[in-house]
Amino acid sequence: MTTAGPESTDRPGRTFLQRVLDLRTTPSPEPMALTAQEDALAQGLAVAKVYGFVSIDYPGAAGSWVFDGDGNDAVGGFGFDTPSPASPFTAFSFTAGAYQTLAVPNSTFSMAMGLTGLGLIIGVYDDLTSVRRGFTNDAGNFSDVQFPGAISTEAIGVNEAGQIVGDYLDAGNAVHGYVSSGGVFTAIDFPGATSTVAAGINATGEIVGSWSNASGTHGFLLRSGAFSIIDFPLAPSTTPFGINDTGEIAGYYTDAGGNIDGYLFGRSLQHSRHSGRSAHLLDSHSERGTDYRCMHRCTERVSRPYR
Repeated sequence: MTTAGPESTDRPGRTFLQRVLDLRTTPSPEPMALTAQEDALAQGLAVAKVYGFVSIDYPGAAGSWVFDGDGNDAVGGFGFDTPSPASPFTAFSFTAGAYQTLAVPNSTFSMAMGLTGLGLIIGVYDDLTSVRRGFTNDAGNFSDVQFPGAISTEAIGVNEAGQIVGDYLDAGNAVHGYVSSGGVFTAIDFPGATSTVAAGINATGEIVGSWSNASGTHGFLLRSGAFSIIDFPLAPSTTPFGINDTGEIAGYYTDAGGNIDGYLFGRSLQHSRHSGRSAHLLDSHSERGTDYRCMHRCTERVSRPYR
C-alpha cells in the first residue's frame, strides 16, 4: 500500500481511509507555532481538555490503529512493518481483553472501521485485484459492501440499526458519500463539493463527514436532509469522524500552524491535546458512552482515552 504525504490529502479521487492513514504513518515537518492572536482567538472559542490514555497495541505489531469501540470492545487494524507492501494492514478486534485477527476472505489489506453493540463489524479491504471494497462481519460471516456501479467502496461508520455510511469512487474518479439502509444505497453529495465522504451516523440517522473544494477540506452534518457546515475556528481543514446519539461530534482538524489535533463538538467546543504529542486525532465518538478513540503518530500506536 503506497502512502503519500499529508500535503496531498485534498487531492481529488483519493479514498478517505488512505487520507486518514497518511496522517498517521508519514513523518511531518516540525509544526509551526501559532501567533499569540491566533491562539487566543482559537482558545476563546475552544476549551482545552486533557485526557488520560490507555494503549491498545496488537501483540508484536509495529503499528496499531483503532477506529471504533465502546469502552470495552474495539476494532481497527495492525501491521508488523508499516508502511510496507510485505506487511499489509490487517483488521482486528479487541474483545474482553483478547485480540483477534479478522481474516477477510481474498484480501490483501483490511481495516475494521466500526462495530455495534450486537457485534456487527464493518470495514474495508482490498481484494486480490487491488479493488477497494467494504465488508461486514456478522458473527463470523463476511459480506461485501459495494455501491452499485462504483469502482471502489469504503464502509466507514455504522449505527446500532446497522445503517452503514462511507464513500465510493465513480468511473470519473470522483468521490461521493453514501448511506446504506437494509442494503439500499443512497448517494450523499455536499452541494458544490468536489468530493464528499460520509464517516459517522447515529441512531436518529444524523450523518457527519467531510467535503472538499478549492479552499480545502470542511466538515458537514446532514440532518433531516439539510446540510450544515462544520469548520473548526481558524482551521484550514476540518474532518468530522463520528457522532453519538446526543449529537456530539468527534473528529480532527489542522490548524494554521500545521498541527493536527482532535476535537469534540456539541454543547461546547472542546480542543483536545495529547500531552507531549505533536499531533493526534479523535476519530470516533462512542454512541454507547463517553469513550473517545484517538490516534496519534510518533510511536504509531493507538491510544484509547478515558475520562
